[in-house]
Amino acid sequence: MIPTLVLKRLNLVKRLVRDLPRQAKLAYSLLFDERVPVVNKAAVMAALVLIVTPFVNLPEWIPVVGEMDVLALTLVAFRLFVATAPREAVQEHERLIKERNSRFDHDVARGQKLAVALAHRFGHEDEESRPEKEFVGVAHDRPAAVGQE
Repeated sequence: MIPTLVLKRLNLVKRLVRDLPRQAKLAYSLLFDERVPVVNKAAVMAALVLIVTPFVNLPEWIPVVGEMDVLALTLVAFRLFVATAPREAVQEHERLIKERNSRFDHDVARGQKLAVALAHRFGHEDEESRPEKEFVGVAHDRPAAVGQE
């Protein structure tokens, strides 16, 4: 009985790892599609808010199991959202995701460009204006130990 339960849990984890990213990309793309009714978009957003709020009494204190339940509920919310979306919109976004040309892919690329620009803007200063690096845990201004003076 226990090995069967473990195998079922492992199968669930495998499905979550495989399906959740794909469903999340599809749901994200559909959220910005004007063919999808606003009511459906509001419903999936409300479901996601409920899933991530601390008011949902899931056994999150159990390692892995609590997180799997939240992920499983998220996957269910995404699947219901996709199932209620217009079929032609779903097919179009699935094709764009396969081609790596979806709204999700474009937004990720924009985010990467923004992160690189911010890193260049705030991360690289002139060597002369950069303060001397401090090493955590190393005290430079402490008096030497007794006997080493």
